[in-house]
Amino acid sequence: MTDAEEPRRGLFGRLAEPLAERTRERIEQVEDRVRRSVQAEIDAVTRSVRARAVEVRPSALAFAGALLLTVFGLALLVTAAVVGLAAVVDLWLAAVIVGVVLIAAAAALAAWGRHLLPERVRATPPPPDPARDADLVHPWTD
Repeated sequence: MTDAEEPRRGLFGRLAEPLAERTRERIEQVEDRVRRSVQAEIDAVTRSVRARAVEVRPSALAFAGALLLTVFGLALLVTAAVVGLAAVVDLWLAAVIVGVVLIAAAAALAAWGRHLLPERVRATPPPPDPARDADLVHPWTD
């Protein structure tokens, strides 16, 4: 490096340094704005979800109570079936028969539900399309 190149580099450095500093400040300002915008959106969604949860809470409690009472009712019906069948056969045999019928019904419902499931979606990439790829430009390229 010669002495003639040293002042030119110093001049370039003196010119570039303020630009770099201003650019750094602008980038920090943009980052702060984006951070505040994202945080504002997150806060808005949080407030919305909480408000909706407060609105739905009484209905959810009512449905939970209805579910609990339904389970108790079904348990009583199963007990009644066992006791009614016990009039014909021994009590233990009545309980076994009712249990087997309930398990068979549960298996049938599970098989029916599995049959109703949609086919598994395979995650395969789309075939290359030159016309579509020409329109795609990476946002950070010049």
